[in-house]
Amino acid sequence: MKVHALVDAALKAYHLVVPPKIDREIRRALRLPQPDFPHSITLPANYGRGMTERVVELLIARLTYQAGKHVLDVGHANIMNAHARMLKTLPRPLTITGVDIASPREEIRSLYTESVITSMTSTNFPDESFDLIWCISTLEHFGMDNSLYTTQFIVDQEMDLKAVQEMIRILRRDGTLYISVPYGKYENLGWLRNYDQARWQQLLAVARPVSRVSELYFKYSGEHGWKVARPEDLVDTGYSDHDNAGASGLAVAIIHKLG
Repeated sequence: MKVHALVDAALKAYHLVVPPKIDREIRRALRLPQPDFPHSITLPANYGRGMTERVVELLIARLTYQAGKHVLDVGHANIMNAHARMLKTLPRPLTITGVDIASPREEIRSLYTESVITSMTSTNFPDESFDLIWCISTLEHFGMDNSLYTTQFIVDQEMDLKAVQEMIRILRRDGTLYISVPYGKYENLGWLRNYDQARWQQLLAVARPVSRVSELYFKYSGEHGWKVARPEDLVDTGYSDHDNAGASGLAVAIIHKLG
């Protein structure tokens, strides 16, 4: 419990201080043309130095967004302030549903059209309910020790695979599922897993039969910030290899469900 309390305090302090810098970095990146997205992405030089993977993840979320589409945000209860500010600035009309096993605070809940408390492995959403699904740094917690966030959790090492299957079910044809996870060498840290290539491809295999999958990889260095990488550049990368209060490697999948 003492470890969880310290982690919680550190996260709260981080959320207050660093996210405004994340906002500025994302605006800097959005000024660059991205003609080949989602197959590739261009980041500015020295992008996100001293910042967590959110500086990459929220940029990609913004690039996937189109006004008027029905969005599902998976794991919304404990979003960072930078994530909340992004929601406030998205072009309207915005219809966005949040889903989580934990209950969000009212100031977070108010950002969503609807907030649903349920497991992502077995929702009651009808087939093909959403045009766009965001699953941003969430799957690594599925089936892990989530006592930091709620007492209502199940330990199940297959839960992330089941969740992807469910997200594909509720994604509309021609819709987009965006997944990001910490990536490098496999690590089970209790409260999250750091994915390696084998586990990551096992996850994507759930979606491939009915989808077109684009993969992007990123690596953090203290000197240069976040840079686009290859999977082989990250094979020895652990979650906490760098002092940026988050992951050191990141894997992203942009999954387009075939019509």
